[in-house]
Amino acid sequence: MWVYLPPGPGHRDLPVVVPGDGGMWFGGDGTGLADSLDRLIADGTLPPLIVLAPDSVDNATRWREMGARDPYVTFLADDLLPWAAGRWPLTTDPRRTVVAGQSLGGLTALYAGLVRAERFGNVLAQSPSLWWHPDLRPATACRRPPVVGVPWLVRCYAEAAPRDLTVHMDVGPHEGPTVGYCRALHETLRPAGRRVTLEEFNGGHDYACWHGALVDALVRMLASWSRVRS
Repeated sequence: MWVYLPPGPGHRDLPVVVPGDGGMWFGGDGTGLADSLDRLIADGTLPPLIVLAPDSVDNATRWREMGARDPYVTFLADDLLPWAAGRWPLTTDPRRTVVAGQSLGGLTALYAGLVRAERFGNVLAQSPSLWWHPDLRPATACRRPPVVGVPWLVRCYAEAAPRDLTVHMDVGPHEGPTVGYCRALHETLRPAGRRVTLEEFNGGHDYACWHGALVDALVRMLASWSRVRS
């Protein structure tokens, strides 16, 4: 588990962000996300926040745990967050709790928001693997099979009762069918009056693009919450 704590003493009731693939963000060869957060908090662009980032361990573990897997979402909602709340001054307010992820982790975040909106009030999904469905096997998934008809998770959202949930997605134009899948989910959520945004950045399926888009989305989400609270 990778944990980012904001600089300075005396914090309480901090917003919390739960992204997947913690090693990519905070490991020895990570993207420098902690430095970006430090700078944005120091200049007041972001409020102090906590990041809880489970490590994906390896590809086999990542495939087994992530995706629309109820045990993993239960771990995040019922084990990780209470464990962290017993150690650090983080909020229990779902409106200031963000579940995030990239690629397969983005699909995981979307599923967590779908089934546990009472715990995760904000979803930040970057280039989500909306080609995924529960019957895929690892060897098949490596080829990113095309979707026939409406993606499985898009159908799940279409059939679900409305939830108090904010969804933001990022995708690049060089990501093939993923762009269309994200647009389909956006169009599914928007007519129901749900809070959903979709940004299409000039890039592809990589952390260099996701890094900047991630902090931009966090700034918007947390600023929006601050306006509501004030």
